[in-house]
Amino acid sequence: MEKSILRSFLFYLICANSYAQQITINNIESRLVTHQGIEFIGELRNVSNDKYSYSNLSNQGNLFLDSKAYYLSNINFNVTTNAFESRVNKDQLFSYKSSLLDSVSVNSHLYKKVNDSFYEVLHENGNKLLLKKWDIAYQAGVENRLVGTVGKSSAQVIFKYLLKLEDEVTLIEFNKNSILGLVENDFQSVLEEFVDKKKRSYKRENDIVEILKFMFNNSEKMI
Repeated sequence: MEKSILRSFLFYLICANSYAQQITINNIESRLVTHQGIEFIGELRNVSNDKYSYSNLSNQGNLFLDSKAYYLSNINFNVTTNAFESRVNKDQLFSYKSSLLDSVSVNSHLYKKVNDSFYEVLHENGNKLLLKKWDIAYQAGVENRLVGTVGKSSAQVIFKYLLKLEDEVTLIEFNKNSILGLVENDFQSVLEEFVDKKKRSYKRENDIVEILKFMFNNSEKMI
């Protein structure tokens, strides 16, 4: 009876749009089985205090597998575990096994797998990508010397940015020296002129995307 309720509830949550195939759930335990014969392996897990990309699970998304897209209206990216999850009921989530997914989109944000981890794709030009890594930074609790206690540890979401060219991945910082260091010396003045003319900043994500677009269009000048 309980499994039947879970199947009905998840089917209600997972629906189709005109651009992706409908997921019809035939079974849910450690896997979702669709009527197309596609299996999404994963695990049922209890709701926890993990950090997520979005504040709730009411997000439009697509699972991409073998050149096909499967639409969901109930998905979120778990930053703590680097996995995508759908809610099954109030207390349980279904966590998709990342190694069996090609890529995933959530609210039109595309996530691709690089070296077994998912990264948000900020810009893509052929085999050149600007990637955003959602990550977690942990901070130990502060010691109160007056009463001899230690406060609770905390976790916060942080971001790392990487440039992927062919099979080479480079970590970049959001500052002028890091960005200029990606291009040849004789092109640095051209890049600086572009940034000044367009009034872009080396510290803002949206501006860095525009700067990288310009650099990708002149990729023969990149190191």
